Amino acid sequence: MKKKSINIIAVLIALLPAIGFSQDSTKKELLLSVAYHMQANKVPQLRVNAKTKVEKRFFPVKNINVSVYLGNDSTKGLLGNVTTDDNGEARLAIPASFKSVWKGSASHSFEGISAATKEFDETKAMITIRKARLLIDTVEGAETRSLAISVFRLMDNEWLPAKDVEVKIGINRLGGILPVGEEESYTSDSTGKAIAEFKRDSLPGDAKGNLIIVARVEDNEELGSLNAESSVPWGARVIDINHFNERSLWATRDKAPIWLLFIAGSIMIGVWSVLLYLFFQIYRLKRSVGE
Repeated sequence: MKKKSINIIAVLIALLPAIGFSQDSTKKELLLSVAYHMQANKVPQLRVNAKTKVEKRFFPVKNINVSVYLGNDSTKGLLGNVTTDDNGEARLAIPASFKSVWKGSASHSFEGISAATKEFDETKAMITIRKARLLIDTVEGAETRSLAISVFRLMDNEWLPAKDVEVKIGINRLGGILPVGEEESYTSDSTGKAIAEFKRDSLPGDAKGNLIIVARVEDNEELGSLNAESSVPWGARVIDINHFNERSLWATRDKAPIWLLFIAGSIMIGVWSVLLYLFFQIYRLKRSVGE
């Protein structure tokens, strides 16, 4: 019996590597991506996204530690470490210490490497972008108003027009970006310009009638994502009238409307008058009974 137990233990020990390999082989696939965003032609930012596919559906993966590098394998420098949030996303601004490296080249490569976990193996993602910028200009005619968006890419230390770049042009509103016309997007021509006719007349602006125009290039294979904003006086003036110190139904108690105070006062006087009359009649009844 003892010999049989020893044999069983020996078999289990021999199977441990196979069991460990089986567990490792069941790890899910991590889909990691690194995206480049340039805000207002000034602030470059990297966005990391981690997700996994389960039964033909994608789900975000949180708490994934990702190291982000700038450059290729020979000159790679660590930009920073980030951890994905509940949406599977993380953001990283390029540190000021990389300013000279950033300015030294017209194109850059970025690599994200996620640390291995119990569920996922180490995963890598890389993106290469070329520096670019957006410029917003207005074109006013006799009967129409248009917006001209210029797209430039940096080539050999010179800003040259970027052709065939899809640009979305809209107006910044509280609920999101409202397109300036009927088209969802516009494509730059050989001069790097995309022209969009402004068809949102009488749209409310600020106190001076200004509207915030937003131009966006989203997930371009060469340029990444670009964003630029500009203010134009093409909106309707909105004057904010403050009724806070006036009498109204939504004001404080001391600012209640006169008619409401009159109704409430009349009801109170009527109720107390009836009660006093009843008390007086009861008092007279008691006196007459006592006599």
